[in-house]
Amino acid sequence: MSSVNIIEDIEEWRQRYVDWRDSSGRTTDDVGDRYPFVKNRRAPFTPARRALPMLNLALISSAGAYIDGTEPFDTTAIDGDFRFKEIPVEVEPEDLRIAARGYNTASVEQDINVQIPI
Repeated sequence: MSSVNIIEDIEEWRQRYVDWRDSSGRTTDDVGDRYPFVKNRRAPFTPARRALPMLNLALISSAGAYIDGTEPFDTTAIDGDFRFKEIPVEVEPEDLRIAARGYNTASVEQDINVQIPI
């Protein structure tokens, strides 16, 4: 099985990110116009070779969802919290919480499906 590089030139992007972080002097969540967004020339797409019911799928989201009773994401980290948290398919919507900054999470708390499709 071959690995897919989501970011085509990750070392170049990391250097642009460090340069931006060190020179931005930001004190808010606003990343500004100079943020080094990833620029890929191609999308890392591989066609499925089996029927969906036979596949193991994962959804990776930056929604900040976590299971109640576990440690929430750190919303105070200046560079963000890049940890992955596994949410089993059997989890009930009322057992999920959201740790996010930059927006009011009240709507998400009313209907978790707006962020995490269950």
